Amino acid sequence: MEFKDEKPIVIDTSVLLNFVNIGRIGLLACLGTTVVLLDQVMAEVIRPDQIAQVEEAIARDTLELHSVSDPDELSLFVHLMSAGRLGAGECAVLATAVTRRWIAGLQDKRAIKEGKRLCMDLVLWQTEDIVLKLIRNGKLTVEEANRFLVEWKEKYRFKSKYSSFQPFM
Repeated sequence: MEFKDEKPIVIDTSVLLNFVNIGRIGLLACLGTTVVLLDQVMAEVIRPDQIAQVEEAIARDTLELHSVSDPDELSLFVHLMSAGRLGAGECAVLATAVTRRWIAGLQDKRAIKEGKRLCMDLVLWQTEDIVLKLIRNGKLTVEEANRFLVEWKEKYRFKSKYSSFQPFM
């Protein structure tokens, strides 16, 4: 049985699709923690091929599907949505992560800023942080991870803050 960190990570659409797009969603199962996908995030996945990968990851328990249902989460979600600055997925991730004190997996700078405003000690992981954790856990090599950076940039217009993961190892 693999050890799971106490805090789950709840991920946004951008983080999710970065792994889906390169066909490596299965890596999320190697993080050592529960990876939570919210209904609002699932609703933002619209391409049939991406939906199929996400549904398979849910069936394999790589992702746990949850709903924003706690009254405190719902209240914060509604508040964030009413501001009109973030999408439903980002609002749901922030509402859940802040309320439950879970890790927020976000890529959007505005959402990250809002998360820090809501909760100064909120733990935030971007795609690159997840990749670094996978490298450090021995689930991915630096060379493989660097190929992800190239593929994300060339095929999916994802501009990483890193040009290589090597300096962080």
